[in-house]
Amino acid sequence: MSTQFKFLTLPQRSGTVANVFIHGYSAGHDMEDRCTLSKYIPSSLHNCINIFAFWPSGHWSQFDELSSKAILAAGRFHLLAGAGAAAADRALHFNTSRKRATDMGKTLLRQLEAYILKHHPYVESVNLVGHSLGGRVVVSALRELLSNPAHDGLEVGDVLLMAAAVELSGDEACAIGKRINGKLFNAFSSSDKILLLNVGETSAGRNRVDHCKNIEMLGFDHTDYWPRLEKVLRASCFHGYQSGLPASTQAQPIVKNPDPVVSDHLLYDLLELTSDRVRSQVTKHLRSSSWSSLETDNSLYPLTKELQLLGGHCLVNLARGRGLKYVQILLMLAEHYELVNESHQCAQVIELEALLVSQFFKSSFGEKHVFASNMEIVRQVGAMPETGYFEQVDALAANLTVTSYFSTSEAPAPVYREKGSVPPNTNKELALASASILPSFGALISTGRIKAAVTNLKSAVKPGYSALIPAVAILFYARLKLNNEGLL
Repeated sequence: MSTQFKFLTLPQRSGTVANVFIHGYSAGHDMEDRCTLSKYIPSSLHNCINIFAFWPSGHWSQFDELSSKAILAAGRFHLLAGAGAAAADRALHFNTSRKRATDMGKTLLRQLEAYILKHHPYVESVNLVGHSLGGRVVVSALRELLSNPAHDGLEVGDVLLMAAAVELSGDEACAIGKRINGKLFNAFSSSDKILLLNVGETSAGRNRVDHCKNIEMLGFDHTDYWPRLEKVLRASCFHGYQSGLPASTQAQPIVKNPDPVVSDHLLYDLLELTSDRVRSQVTKHLRSSSWSSLETDNSLYPLTKELQLLGGHCLVNLARGRGLKYVQILLMLAEHYELVNESHQCAQVIELEALLVSQFFKSSFGEKHVFASNMEIVRQVGAMPETGYFEQVDALAANLTVTSYFSTSEAPAPVYREKGSVPPNTNKELALASASILPSFGALISTGRIKAAVTNLKSAVKPGYSALIPAVAILFYARLKLNNEGLL
């Protein structure tokens, strides 16, 4: 498991103070959850630089292969035995994540300092905000700071612990308070039942801690802190919030049933702001699918809805009248291309798109294709003329149809880094041959190429994928060229 934080600087940054937010267990585990967490940071922190620090906290619903087999084996013996095995496995999983939080905290300030030096060299101090096991990460970082009194790196200002899943003594809090250049806040709630699972410790998130500025959040459950973050910041008088905007005196309208099309900002807003030429390309590729009912025009609303409908299971989407959000579509494609682990290193949607698009081209045309490198694709696409990139995507789309596997004609030749690269139809031939003579091919052709060929064939067969994949490649180009911080 990685011990590296993935830092994400949120839009509308300014000032010389950075607020660093750290999530807890079962949070920030995929791109969808990271997008949700980022939206909880209030715009009233406009005079600061706001950074989210994502770490591999794990998720209670994610079972590895060994755990799954053990639980299934117990379940075959008796249903209650299977349930007991699952509960024991999740308890062990939480304890593993709890230990990892402590280890991650020991490296937090060092990694954060390197990130800030590179991206925000004008920052003078940081405020730390940690929720649940994220509070444990913060406390571990502060304990490391106490053990190194000669540390002259980042200056730590205010520290806010929210529902912290860590035991903190009054003496430790007193020592930390003297070491930081701000206040140590402890936002707690006795209504928090989740922290009772933090067996063996008296969690600070349920109790007052001596030498802290304790803020009792009456009625708060464990999951209330992020959605109601502004209330916590205001109640604590957190330094990073003091210069924020005053609370609005006008009641904010609550949309009970938001339109899933318009509310998909990463897709709808992008299509709205991009050029008509780009929308025409997305329309062209979506209409190539027999599962699409999109008309020839590229109107914003039907175009967004049609792309959502092609994500996931088309028949289910058509039956319920709505598809998947764009970020869910990207995660679906990451699973299809077996990039789930790699996707955990992506903090922005454009990073996940870059990872996927490079894999699209690598899988279809081989490793020597100009877009095959995830590390270079942003630079390569950014330097390519619009028409040239559209031609590359057209070539990609031509390789993702079932008929292309039985046709002698080749897709338009893409640009390669060097001569001698894999011809565009090589993967098609491999896919057809592998079904019958895979063992003999294994000695001559790399397993990776055969695997890529089979994945391409699955992309061609799965409903909507042959249209969805090139459409995502076009959207990546649109996001890159638009360079709107709110949509990255």
